[in-house]
Amino acid sequence: MAVDEHGALERLDFNWVSGTEDVWHPSPFHVEALNLQTVQAVLDGVGEATRSPDTSPIGLVVQGQRGAGKTHLLGWIREKVQDEGGYFFLVELLDAGIFWDSVVVAMLDGLSRELDGESQLKAFLRRLSSQIGVPRMVRRTVIGDAPLTTEALDGFIDSLISFDGHVGRESRDVARALVLRASADRHAQDVADTLLGSQPEEEPGERAKWGIRRGQKSPQEVVRDLSRLLALTGPSVVAVDQIDPLITTATTRTVVHLGGRRHDALAIDQIAAGLMALRDFTRRTLTVVSCIPATWVIIKKEATDTVQDRFRRPISLHAIPDAETGRALVETRLGTQFRSMGFRAPHPTWPVSPSAFATAPGLTPRQLLKAIDAHIRVCRIRGEITELESFEAVADDEVVGGVTSRPPVRIPVPPGVALEDLDTRFAELRSTAQVAADAAAALDPATEDTAMPALLAAGLSAWIVEQGETGGVYSQDAPPSAKPPLHARLRRSLDEATEDEEHWSFRAIAATNAVAALTRMRNASVAAGLIIGDRKRRLFLLRNTEWSGGAKTREAVAAFERAGGRTLQVEEEDLKILAALRALLKDNPPDLHAWLAARRPTGEIKLLGDALGDVWTVPYGMPDAGGDTATPDPVAATSGDSGRGRTDVPAGDLAPETPAVPAAKRAPAVSDGSADAPSIVIGTTADQAPARVDLEALRKHTAIFAGSGSGKTVLIRRLIEECALQGVSAIVLDPNNDLARLGDGWPEPPAGWRDGDAARAQRYLADTDVTVWTPGRVGGRPLAFQPLPDFSGLMDDADEFKEAVGAAVASLVPRARLDAKTQKAHLGRAVLKEAVEYYGRHGTAGLHGLIALLSELPEGVSALANADKIAAEVAQNLTATMVSDPLFGGEGAAADPGVLLTPPPGKRARISVISFVGLPSDEQRQSFVNLLQLALFSWIRRHPAGDRPLGGLFVMDEAQTFAPSGAMTACTHSTLALASQARKYGLGLVFATQAPKGLHNRIPGNSATQFFGLLNSPAQIEAAKEVARSKNSTIGDVGHLGPGEFYAGVEGTAFARIQAPMCLSHHPRSPLTTEEVIQRARKP
Repeated sequence: MAVDEHGALERLDFNWVSGTEDVWHPSPFHVEALNLQTVQAVLDGVGEATRSPDTSPIGLVVQGQRGAGKTHLLGWIREKVQDEGGYFFLVELLDAGIFWDSVVVAMLDGLSRELDGESQLKAFLRRLSSQIGVPRMVRRTVIGDAPLTTEALDGFIDSLISFDGHVGRESRDVARALVLRASADRHAQDVADTLLGSQPEEEPGERAKWGIRRGQKSPQEVVRDLSRLLALTGPSVVAVDQIDPLITTATTRTVVHLGGRRHDALAIDQIAAGLMALRDFTRRTLTVVSCIPATWVIIKKEATDTVQDRFRRPISLHAIPDAETGRALVETRLGTQFRSMGFRAPHPTWPVSPSAFATAPGLTPRQLLKAIDAHIRVCRIRGEITELESFEAVADDEVVGGVTSRPPVRIPVPPGVALEDLDTRFAELRSTAQVAADAAAALDPATEDTAMPALLAAGLSAWIVEQGETGGVYSQDAPPSAKPPLHARLRRSLDEATEDEEHWSFRAIAATNAVAALTRMRNASVAAGLIIGDRKRRLFLLRNTEWSGGAKTREAVAAFERAGGRTLQVEEEDLKILAALRALLKDNPPDLHAWLAARRPTGEIKLLGDALGDVWTVPYGMPDAGGDTATPDPVAATSGDSGRGRTDVPAGDLAPETPAVPAAKRAPAVSDGSADAPSIVIGTTADQAPARVDLEALRKHTAIFAGSGSGKTVLIRRLIEECALQGVSAIVLDPNNDLARLGDGWPEPPAGWRDGDAARAQRYLADTDVTVWTPGRVGGRPLAFQPLPDFSGLMDDADEFKEAVGAAVASLVPRARLDAKTQKAHLGRAVLKEAVEYYGRHGTAGLHGLIALLSELPEGVSALANADKIAAEVAQNLTATMVSDPLFGGEGAAADPGVLLTPPPGKRARISVISFVGLPSDEQRQSFVNLLQLALFSWIRRHPAGDRPLGGLFVMDEAQTFAPSGAMTACTHSTLALASQARKYGLGLVFATQAPKGLHNRIPGNSATQFFGLLNSPAQIEAAKEVARSKNSTIGDVGHLGPGEFYAGVEGTAFARIQAPMCLSHHPRSPLTTEEVIQRARKP
């Protein structure tokens, strides 16, 4: 069947990220012209290993920036080594503290990888059996082609000892375990795994049955023996990857030892010592370290000199040198796939214009492929194919703190694309017998290692496509080995410079044997890099039966959960959806990508919802996301050792690692004493001492959980008022009409004021401007989003005028539906820009006037053909947007955060109360808040607080309406983006809710200061206690608190019971009426 251009792009698999799993799969995309010298150096090292049966050659360091092709090169090295009769192992080092455990897991995983249709383990045993003279029938038993017997195993070991007495005697237990692992006997495999995993045997004597001696080998001894045995038959390459994030993390730690050395040196020393010993403890093995240049510089600087003696001078990978190399890379990548599908492209690099490669030199292969991938994604989803004309604009999506700031949005179905046929096909697949069989196989201990990875891969593939253009920051591991430590892993790039990533790892464990289950748990934890305190490494174990009740299992599960691991149940319906998606992706029908983006079928998969519900927020513990970014210089001292938490089995006594944050940078506690830093008093403790919070602590956000009658509104108001007294302005969302009185004075002093509050109230009212805004209500003080500035004041400055035109066009483009990468949109943007320039130079303002101009474009405004028709269509699109969104270009002041947060002359602070009396529905409010938050986020990035402790407040009452748990609203993503990013610009957020259970779980996770007041519902009380427990603290019975009583705490401190004071502005029992709100909004 012929494939057209649309069908070809639909079927194109254009993954520009070479993950560690891709190393194990042949790549048809290798370009010989790239990095020839580096390739030759590696081959020379392998040749030296081949000629050195008793030692290992000096190691190699392959360095290059992210995307230079390091992982691709490792895959090519693997192919070459295996073609020459050698072995290849890939160590993904995710925790310096368990270096040797990671190497063991990597080597066992590598032995399970295929080599010419059989595993490396089977190939090794076949070669070794032949070399040491094992009879043919015994050989079949040893390699797993016949049932294993003790007689055959003993005969194999006898022959090994006869061939090499030293290796045979020293390594015989590991040799026996390898034979057990190659057999078809699952119990024998489990016995082998416990020995190779340095675990005790489950039943006394189960190892002796197979001739294995008593005792345990350490991971380092297991690696030594594995290498000795492998060296009998050929060379090995051990490639060490993923050390860059570890080194980067280590160098940002600032706590010091008593002796003066920094704790960051501990992790670096562990890595360096491991690399050094890896060369010394192995035979006939070339160690290749893959890293960015800065990583090796740090290792050389911080670690002992001897590590440098074990490695040659680093060799570097370079960017694309010329246009021809770039063209060859793309021709190879595209042509191979197009030929396989029987498609004849218009030219070899289609859909990339040949002229584009003149701009390719200097880019990394990944940058080049990433740009093409983004172009193809847009063509797929929008149903219109254009050629990529240039790579000059290659840049990552806008990134804030290393993470894309653009969460997924629903993309409209392209014209002419009908999705009903795929709806029907998907529904049919979900009910087929094959799907049911695939689902059952994923839960069977005997088949989970083959069935579950395929289903998870399908789900993650679909999930990435569903994210639209922003899915480019995600990738997943390629299919794993036959006996994998993990079944799937989703990765998100956090920092291009350091190759830091966030991982979501998955492993199904259906084994009923307790030791087998523990071995799988331990191997998964090591492979996932699960460490106490590291929220960037997440592991989900999929299990539908209870864990064993034995002491070792309970201890291991507790350690796993303390490190952040979670056990999830897998529903049958989830597996059926995954199996149906797998079948659909395999068929790859036309318009599949558009269907996935529009229908988002993974939203029905509870498993993925539980695991990936918070992926669009910055992980805890990242710089600028979960705390202050530490500087490299030591500024504080501690006693003891900050050893990293581990999830080894048994776990022992594990405790969360003390965060290595300078004392001066730690979030200040709620305290009863004053501090040098600016602070506010939030209440009094039981002994009547003032409870203070530093202003700077509010940068890390505040969450208030309290119900009706708790004094929640009073606390919100007093918090806003105290900040205003310190010169901190605020934007306050008022959904209930009880915050618009922030500018009203008390008619007489209320009960609950402390000494001095009367004077503070007087000063607050005198120094604070309180303005009430009423978006959607023209009779009050309306707010609207005005895309056009007042050009009249910019005519004398050409640069300012040009910037204003650019900003106006940028804000109008998405509203006029001109943000596509098509020729039509390109022409539309050009006409719009010319029209805005003409409109501005005539000194006019207002969106209605611009639309009128576009509707009847004057002659001479644009030289483009059919400019009048193009302009008229743009005018229609803008008019339609104004109809559907009255706040766009409507009446009212511009919703400019600079105006909302800037006090008038003579005032210290401004409080802008946004009343929702003109926006009656939740949908209208959510849409407005989304636009406001996007504008606020853009504004604070340009106007950060700098040295000020707090630049402003954004207060959201009834926060569960805007960022609920479960469902997504129009403003959920922008709320979460602010919650994770605003702190580094000095904007503090205050979230208040009566329903802790109804609030998105990332809100309390990103709120360092928390208050718990009276709650009435048992469900909400339990939810509040769970939130407190997630902060490693507890609260008392919040169901019996009085008005104004709260449990309060700041990050790192226990909750203390306080009594909050009465607010400084008038707060009667009843909220304002709509008319009263409008009356206050009209005040000048």
